[in-house]
Parts: sequence; C-alpha cells; structure tokens
Amino acid sequence: MRAFRAALVAVCCLMPAAVPAQGARTVAVTGTVRDTATGAPLPGAVVRIMELHREGRTHEDGSFVIGAVPPGTYRLVVQRIGYRAADLPLVVADRPVTVAIALREQPMQVAATVITGQISERGSSDAITSTSVLSEARLDRRLDGTLGSTIVGTPGVAMAQMGPATGRPVIRGMGGDRVVILEDGQRPGDLSSTSMDHAVAIDPLTAQRIEVVRGPMSLLYGSSALGGVVNLIRHEVPTTAAEHAHGTLSAQASSANGGTTLGGWGEAPLAGLTVRGEGSFRHTGDLRTPVGVLGNTQSMHASGSVGASMVRDWGYAGVAYRFLGNEYGLPGGFVGAHPGGVDIAMRRHSVRAEADWHPTSPRVESVRATVTFSDYLHDEIEGDGEVATRYQQRMTVGEVVARHRPIGGVSSGAIGARAQYRDITTAGALRTPSTADWSLALFAIEEWGTGPLRLQAGARYDHARFTPLERSTIVINGEDVPTVARDFGALSASVGALYRFEHGIRLGASVSRAYRTPDFNELYSDGPHLAAYSYDVGNPRLRQETGLGAELFARVERDRVRAEAAVYVNRMDGYVFPRNTGELGRQGERWKFQYVNADARLAGAEGEFEWTLREHVVLEGTLSYVRGTITGSRDTIPGLNGEPDRVASGDLPLIPPLNGRIGLRHETARWSAGGGVRAAARQVCLGDFETPTAGYATVDLFLGRRFLVGGRLHGVTLRIDNLLDAEIRDHLSRTKLIIPDAGRNVLLLYRVQF
Repeated sequence: MRAFRAALVAVCCLMPAAVPAQGARTVAVTGTVRDTATGAPLPGAVVRIMELHREGRTHEDGSFVIGAVPPGTYRLVVQRIGYRAADLPLVVADRPVTVAIALREQPMQVAATVITGQISERGSSDAITSTSVLSEARLDRRLDGTLGSTIVGTPGVAMAQMGPATGRPVIRGMGGDRVVILEDGQRPGDLSSTSMDHAVAIDPLTAQRIEVVRGPMSLLYGSSALGGVVNLIRHEVPTTAAEHAHGTLSAQASSANGGTTLGGWGEAPLAGLTVRGEGSFRHTGDLRTPVGVLGNTQSMHASGSVGASMVRDWGYAGVAYRFLGNEYGLPGGFVGAHPGGVDIAMRRHSVRAEADWHPTSPRVESVRATVTFSDYLHDEIEGDGEVATRYQQRMTVGEVVARHRPIGGVSSGAIGARAQYRDITTAGALRTPSTADWSLALFAIEEWGTGPLRLQAGARYDHARFTPLERSTIVINGEDVPTVARDFGALSASVGALYRFEHGIRLGASVSRAYRTPDFNELYSDGPHLAAYSYDVGNPRLRQETGLGAELFARVERDRVRAEAAVYVNRMDGYVFPRNTGELGRQGERWKFQYVNADARLAGAEGEFEWTLREHVVLEGTLSYVRGTITGSRDTIPGLNGEPDRVASGDLPLIPPLNGRIGLRHETARWSAGGGVRAAARQVCLGDFETPTAGYATVDLFLGRRFLVGGRLHGVTLRIDNLLDAEIRDHLSRTKLIIPDAGRNVLLLYRVQF
C-alpha cells in the first residue's frame, strides 16, 4: 500500500502544472474502414490519432467515431490484422470530419510503427538500426511460454536456458544485462540477467507487440545494451483514450509439456479516465523430449495488473500496479546438480507512475516522466523444502525525457536523465554479500534531415557505485581480495546514418562506443549457486567493459519483397564473463566459475526476407551467424589447477552456431497456412570445457483462421513444432548433455478481440 500511495503522489507531481486552454470548439471524427478489393466493411480495425493519444475501433459495419477532437493537423493510423496499415494526414477544422479508409490485404508482415530505440514513433523502415517487430498474426504464430522462446529465431536472436521456464534472449552472441529487456520501455526489476536459472519476470501472452533492436544504438535505455534491446509493449498505463470498452481474451494449450494458458486484457472509459485490467495464468507439466521426460520442469505462473490514466489533448498521466508469481522446476542429473533438481519460487510487485506532456511550445514536442518501484523476491528450494538461496531486490527508478521540435538544422532530438537506486539482500548458502548500488545517467540524441538522408548522433554519461553491505574477502590467485565499494563511470556515444534510395531501398550504417559496469554478482559472489549448479567466484577488481562497434545494414521494402540484412563487428575491452576453471568449488560438488576480464571480438551477419511469389503466397527466411573470440587480456587471473595465467586467445563460451529458417506460407485476411525448416550447424567453436553440439534440422507447420462472430474478430492458430520429433540439443542450453529440447509439440492458440 505504501508503494501504491507513493505512486499516486508521483502521478500528481508528474502532471503538468498548467493545461493549455482549449478555446476552440472540438468536433467528432467519424469514418468507415473497408477492404480495398471487395469493399466489405472491416470490423475490429484500430484507428488512432497519434498526436492526441486517441483510439477507436471499428464496429461490425466498419464504422468508427472518435469524439471531441480539437482543430489541428494530425496523423491517422489504421491497423487491422491481415492488412497493410494506413498512415494518413488528418486535418480537423471547426466542423465534423468524415473519412473513408480502404485497406489492402498484405501477406507480408510489415510493422506500422516502431518506438524502441527511436527518438519518436516512426515506421519500421525508417529506424536507424536493425529492428524486428512481432505483432498481430506474426506474434500469434510465434507466441510461447517465455519471452525468450517467443522471439528466438528472429535474426540475431538465440536463447540461453536451464529448462523450459528460464529462456532469456541472447542477441548477437551477448546475453545477461548486455541485452536490456523492457516492459513498456522500463526494466521489469527482476534478476534474470545475473544467471541462466533466473526466469524473466514477464509473461508474453498479453503483449500487443514485441520490438527487438539489435546492436548498441539504444542510448535511451542504457549504456549496457551492447547486444540490443527487447521491448514488450502492452501499455499497462493506458496511453490512449478509449472511446468504448475493448480488449482481448486468449487461451493456449501445448502438448510437449501439457501446458494450459489463459489470459486477457481490457480497457474502458470510466469517470473521465481510461482504466485497464489484465490477468494471465499458465500451468505446465514436465517437458517431453524424443528420448524421455525431463524431470522437474513443471511450472505455474500467475500475473495481473490494473492501471488508470487521464488522457487529454496535452497528453496523459497515470499509474499502474502489477503482481507476478512464478514457481518452476530446474532439472538435475549432471555435475553439481541435485539428483531431483531444484525448485524456484519468485514473485514481483511493481508500481509505475507515468506522464507524457505535449506543450504548445514551438520548441518542445513532449516531456515524459516515469517513476517505477519494484520489489522482487527469488527463492531456490532444495528437495526437503529448505530455502538454500534467496535474493530480494528493491529497485526505484526515475526518468525524464524531453523531445524537441526542429531547431535550426536539427530535425528532432531528445535529452534526458535517469536515476536508479537498488538494494539487494542475499541469504542462504550463497556467499554474495548484500549490496546497495545507485546510478545516474544523462543523455542526448539528435537527428538531422527529413529527406533521403537522415543522420543521428547521441551521447550518454553513466556513473554507478556499488557498496557491499558486508565486509568479506575473496581468494583470487592465492590472495585475499577485500569486497570494497567500487565506482564506475564512462561516456557512451553513437553516430548513425540512413539513406533512402528510390524503389524502396535504404542503406544504413552506425558506429558506437558502449560501456558496461560489472554487476554485483560479478564483483562480489563467492560460493555455491544452488540453482545454477555452479560455484561462482567474483572479482572486486574487475574493470568496466568498453566496446567499439560498427554495423552496416541494407533494407528493401517494396510491394512484393521485404528484406533486411546486416553485418557487424564489436571489439570489447575488458569483456566480463564467467570462466570455467575446470575445478570444483570448495565443497567439491560444482564446477568453479571465475569472473574475469578479457579483450574480445564478436563479429557476424544476419538477415531476413519475405518474397511474395504470387498472390497470397510468401517465401520467407532468416539467417544468423556470430563468432566470438578472446583476443587476449592484460590481467593475471586464476588458471587451471590453481596456477595463475592470462586469458589466451580462443573462443568465447556460449556462442550460438550458424542457424536459420526457410519457409513458405499462404496468407489471406481470413486464412493462413504454411511450414518451414529450422536448422542449425554443428558448433565446434568452444570455450573452456565446453562440448560440441551436433547440427540439426526440423520441420514446423502452422494453420490459422480468422473469422467474425457478432462483430468481434476471432483467431485460431494451430502450430506444430519439430514435426519430425528430431533430437535437438541447443548449444546455449545447460541441460543439453543430459537430455535434448522438446520433441514434437502441438500448440493451439485462440484469441478473440472485443
């Protein structure tokens, strides 16, 4: 309750001091949305007036009404699943406006807008970085039990896991907090980045879309985003004014784990506010594989949220509360593991207050302020019910971002500040001391050009301090190293360009300098980590990471072809990773991992395409490759058998192999069907004590149907993964040596929009 009251106070503080007077008479905007070819009305289309945060949906006859619109010039965006989005100018004077909109069926999946990593919302083809978006039918075909398993296979994206409940994205060979995971633009406040056994505290079932930004061109979200950003968008704090009640209900079932998922969300106007409610429940059993059942991989997940906001012509201000509880098992059966595995119980409470103000200033476009508080508890439980390891994290974050209109030769830009305080308490067998840390960041990003050539440059300065609340020492190379407080600070910067040629071709390039602070566990851990089945040893003397990256990408978007390809290289100074020493920890049961600095290089290429071979028939494919190598180190560290050595040249551990997919699908506004082959090459580029994994190929199929009942859009998607029941051992899975990934899996998803 104290957190909720604090959030209400924050909303009052975030609201603008003065609301622009609305002297002009407001009018209604009405219209119809129809199919271009047949003229049939399109119920369930979403109609948005972007600048006013106003939203409506079409009725059974294709009509819509958005009332009380003041005079002005706006962007009207219309979206409907199975159709190409329309982005039209809307001019409102002093009399009602009626528009007629025709949408064309679009078998290719083109995102209407992208917000992640951009100064302002824009079309996906105009993003100055490599970007992928999962939404609508594409999201329905990919939806799975975790965020990682939903987006895996997107170009450049792999997944690290210790079981089906723990999948976390790895982008361009980088994992942990080098991949920033966001929920409506804010970090969820969990500890999934610190260890492979920690699940991401986000359920993808109620996502409206998921945006994946690859590479370090994301200074808005933090300097540590060396690999990229994954942003799940569902608007817990409503950002648009609802004209009437609407939402989505979903149900999903899967055969490989006997899983059942139910959930939904809804928005409605109430007493001058827009209120939003959401809930989801997921239950799964043990995972079935081609060679048997992977024991202790059951899970039970429940989450819910409630939010409300006041949406006006000047913007919006609101608050939301979310609860998430997740209980899941981790399998045993390998070195350091309990025979029956370990159970995890985690829960998260979070409160968010947010305001977005659009003043009438000719210079300032918007000012957005966000305050979030999260309380996260994570218990690792042995077979006898004893809590062997406990983490509790309380985190408070405040952020302000101001976006400006054109000034001189600058077409747009943003400046901002972010402050974070985090208190982490540890207990149990884990010897990592409780730690408090805070960080402060200032950043600015500017863009030039509105024609064929657009340039972007940004800079960010971060300062962080870690303070262990308990004094101890860590034995490193025979020396007792005290766990002292550490300060870090550095400048990050990026320069990017995008040139638009004729015929829908765009060419882009970027150069970035990124910086990352070692996390508390990398600095101070010293003891067994029960659920990770490892003995982790930190290093209070670790240096911060700095990286210099370059990327070149090409993008094609035409009527029959959509494609994007990128090549990149990242040179890392002081790259931090847990090196397997080949020894067992003090208790002689678990492999000993020592966190070390090393210079490294990650380089690769990725791409995706969609080609309409004939009407409604699309050939599609993806390809991803990354090579991670250690180029040397200036630091002496513990070596094999306790002897000191230096990190020699070699391969980085846990790098995904060459992988991709090729498929064919038939898609109309009502039906979709298709299949494809997923494949990965053998991985023989190995870190210390890694074992090679065999390549594989398997077949996936899907069938989808969309239909109207009572003016509501219903969708059913049937998916069969691993049709041939192939034995797949993913290189980034910690359980691959004892048992493979899931065998043949039949998934059925049902959604209804109301």
